[in-house]
Amino acid sequence: MTIGERIKKIRVFRKMTMDELGGTLGFEGKNMSVRISQYETGARIPGEDMILKLADALRCNYKAISDYSLGAAEDIIETLFWLEESATSLPARGKGTRFPEYTAPGNLIHLTAMTPAKPSETARPTYNEDDYESAGSPVALTFEYGLVNDFLTEWCEMKTKLNNGEISPNEYFEWKITWPHVTE
Repeated sequence: MTIGERIKKIRVFRKMTMDELGGTLGFEGKNMSVRISQYETGARIPGEDMILKLADALRCNYKAISDYSLGAAEDIIETLFWLEESATSLPARGKGTRFPEYTAPGNLIHLTAMTPAKPSETARPTYNEDDYESAGSPVALTFEYGLVNDFLTEWCEMKTKLNNGEISPNEYFEWKITWPHVTE
């Protein structure tokens, strides 16, 4: 997803109009919605200072809407978060529905905690054919990058809670757009 698509998705999730977001950022008159529209369509790319202001106004982590490279562990996870989100689009608005409800993404990305095999055994992941609609067999991907593994474990726990009904789709998306959480 582009920066603009992410800004729009979070703005709609927060039930904010372009005017409201633009006003919060200090734009006035027609510029309130025009500037936000430019960001959302990609006609303008917000600079670093504006990314921080947008993140504050949208109550999300700045990483959720900033451009990044794949060098840092957080950037790898953000890329996967938005890949998952790209599998769903915003539902069409019905009459009287200004902001559609967020719906959880489908099963584009599956996360499963792994258990170590005995040294004498070769580890072979398995899957349930009924859970996959694609033409081929799924492929497992592992990282030998401790921080990425820690983040994937945290994400796996949240997806499991979502799938088990312990958290709502809104709580899941809220977790993703405010991740990583600062603990004090």
